[in-house]
Amino acid sequence: MIHHRTSEQNRIHKILQDANIKLTSVLSDIFGVSGRRILEAILNGEKIETDGLRKMVDWRTKASITDIANAINGRIRRHHRDMLRYHWEHMSYLEKAIEELEKQIDQLLSPYRKEVELLDGIPGVNKAAAATFIAEMGVDMSVFKSAKHLASWAGVSPGNYESAGKKKRVKPHKVTKL
Repeated sequence: MIHHRTSEQNRIHKILQDANIKLTSVLSDIFGVSGRRILEAILNGEKIETDGLRKMVDWRTKASITDIANAINGRIRRHHRDMLRYHWEHMSYLEKAIEELEKQIDQLLSPYRKEVELLDGIPGVNKAAAATFIAEMGVDMSVFKSAKHLASWAGVSPGNYESAGKKKRVKPHKVTKL
């Protein structure tokens, strides 16, 4: 779902570029607070003037109001606005679905709070990675004979495919159908 949301955001970027709206050149994230307000005004067909733009732009935005006004001074046609609306609504739907899914994952992880906290303490492992580890491997490590067996099962054990400075080419294992 996150990949689909990113695809919709990229489509919105492309439509804006086609309409000669260069919002990405003045805002680091056009899907942030200020960018969303401006995009919603564009979607609603509002004529954005300097005073209205000041109200839309968050105080943390580094770009000046003049630069933003110049960036949104493009030629947006009805076709652009319609396409933007389709992609915007689909992106919003995906964001809500992602939020609901994250709540479900959080509920399912509640019995494993201690394990999540322990995994989260490992450098480079965040809550999402901890949830993935628990979902993939479980919390009962007694099913693995050793740490090496666990690493091998997870596909992270290093291979030794080099000898005398020459690297051997290893073909991936074929998966047989049952």
